[in-house]
Amino acid sequence: MTAPKRSTSYQRLIEKLKRHPSEGVNKKDWKRPDTVKDIILHSLKGGARAFILAYGVRASVNFCLYLLRIYKKKASFANILDASFKNLDALRFGAMFGSFALLWKSINNGMRLYRDKDDRLNGLVAGSVAGLSILFEKKERRLDIAQQMLVRDIFYFKHGDSLLFALTCGQVLYAYTMRPETLPPDFYSFMIKAARCPQGALILNEKNVRGNVVTAEEALTMIGKLHPTKHAIDVVSKLRPDAANMPCEILHPWVDGCHATAIDRFTNVFRSFLPVYGTLHFVPMLLLRFQHFIRDPTSMLTKTALATLKSGLFLSSFVTLYQYYICMHRNLYKTGLIGRFNSKYIYYLAGFFCAYPSIFFEDKKRRGELALYVLPKALQSFYKIAYSHHWILKIAHFEVIMTSAAMGIIMVNSYTAPLLYPY
Repeated sequence: MTAPKRSTSYQRLIEKLKRHPSEGVNKKDWKRPDTVKDIILHSLKGGARAFILAYGVRASVNFCLYLLRIYKKKASFANILDASFKNLDALRFGAMFGSFALLWKSINNGMRLYRDKDDRLNGLVAGSVAGLSILFEKKERRLDIAQQMLVRDIFYFKHGDSLLFALTCGQVLYAYTMRPETLPPDFYSFMIKAARCPQGALILNEKNVRGNVVTAEEALTMIGKLHPTKHAIDVVSKLRPDAANMPCEILHPWVDGCHATAIDRFTNVFRSFLPVYGTLHFVPMLLLRFQHFIRDPTSMLTKTALATLKSGLFLSSFVTLYQYYICMHRNLYKTGLIGRFNSKYIYYLAGFFCAYPSIFFEDKKRRGELALYVLPKALQSFYKIAYSHHWILKIAHFEVIMTSAAMGIIMVNSYTAPLLYPY
């Protein structure tokens, strides 16, 4: 007896989105514009609707995050509207979606009217041209979006999304410790804030791993700004120029003991990011599923609150496990079991082995989203490292070409799964 053929995540998604025959929805029943005037009006309405929805989601998230900054007394209430609804990033985000819908609807329907055919070629051309809407985004964001468009159907086996997340986190955590210049600046700043490891300690650790001398005076100056304990000062003051690694007292000088540091790290990360995750979960629920919320508010609020807690547990456990992994390496060094081993690749392995168990705190659907969020950062870092070693060539406007090609392929699927891509 042969085993059933495994379906891809995309095929499973299609099955979930298919309507029951009793609903009587047929592609031929859809009202489609059949004159040039109707196509123009249809495209303008679709573009406007997409702009308002995308801009509204982005601006609302910015608004809630800014409220958190006001609560922490890091921002002024007088600037909240400018920072949220006049924010250029929100306008760019809305313009990208609005222009995509406008171009897709106008070209797809225009070709159908001109050719008197409704086939995949219309979708390929319309999707490829509509992909140019990525030009509304900042140049540094385009590559992220382009890479995500090309990897929407990559989870072919069980927990493939979790494995992808772990692999990409390995590259990202390697870059975080050894090649921070290869990461997007805002993402690196986020990692510094989330991991709570002093940036100065990361710099000293990179110097040490690469074989450069780190003096006790240099290390004392760094930890002196972080309210170090007496024990940390004593240990760091005795740092040898030929030290095999940076001791834990440099990585967490304000707390004595690696176990106490793990507890401190978990509680602080969880408390700091729970409001952020609350915003990211509740705002889309209210904007995108408002009717469902009105029908069943208790169930929606419960599910969203639980999702927020899961996201908080995911990030806090990830950060804590990574810190603990590095601390255990230092403790193994003290026993003499690993000699003077301190390879730069242990930071890649730490990222992989700590990300994989942590991601299972998240809901299944969120794991793929997180993998696709981290993937562009990992690919960008790897690309920059490879380019610095002259392993690959640089192609101008590659991200725009990639996006157009990806959207052309995706929109061809509108003829396989029309319920996903209405006219």
